Amino acid sequence: MEKKKITVKDKMWLFASPAHDDDFAFGKDGFIWRNISTITPTEGAAMLGLKNMLMVTSARTGKPVPFSADAYGYMESFCRMDKVLWSITGSGGFRHGNEEEFICDIAGKYPNVVGGFLDDMFGKEETKEEDCIKRLKTIREKLDRAPRPMELWATCYVKDAKKYSASMYDPIDVITVWNMRTSEIVNLESNFKEYEELLPDKRKVLGMYIFDYTTGLPVSPEMMEMQCETGLKWLKEGRIDGIIFLTNCLMGLSFPGEYWLRDWLDKVGDQEL
Repeated sequence: MEKKKITVKDKMWLFASPAHDDDFAFGKDGFIWRNISTITPTEGAAMLGLKNMLMVTSARTGKPVPFSADAYGYMESFCRMDKVLWSITGSGGFRHGNEEEFICDIAGKYPNVVGGFLDDMFGKEETKEEDCIKRLKTIREKLDRAPRPMELWATCYVKDAKKYSASMYDPIDVITVWNMRTSEIVNLESNFKEYEELLPDKRKVLGMYIFDYTTGLPVSPEMMEMQCETGLKWLKEGRIDGIIFLTNCLMGLSFPGEYWLRDWLDKVGDQEL
């Protein structure tokens, strides 16, 4: 049997939240956009041409709630996705408490579910490493009750590279590395290398923003190009196992950087790895 070809787009993911989840960001520091985004997760994936979905619960609304009609509705809308991760902790570390059980449930119903995601890890709840290790082990044990193996992914900010020891990450399969500020894009190499040195054998995925929450401004086409071309280079070199773009609820607002990203994905997406 001929081996399936792996393309660049097979390694691309959309970090998704309910539509309107980031409306709060558009008035920061007096900088107000004329519109607010109405783009749903599935629409965002279609706009970028992506087939992998990372669905994250909102700390502001608590939605989608595990086992709710809303949550199952999202899963139905992901029917054309190749892979789906569902958040175990949402934005800011928000949690209902039954996320692992829900992931085990949808893993049995939807074959494209591949695991759970820890966004912002634990928020402000736990900072002591021993507490984090204990909680991660519990999450891993619950996730292992799924009808088939599930992966555990986690958000790791460059500012936190020295916060925990390598052993804390043992239950995690994939770390996703993010910088919060557009100004940090120029330091992508040195920032990423800190996690490479800490966790040399851990699979890594690079996270990219299209909007800077700290300034209230979209990422420029020039900065998008810098981070995307760097990520593509690392993907081809095997330094990373994928790229995540954040997020649907920042899309559809005529950001020049988003237009650049769409064109870039069309250009490089079918390149074979």
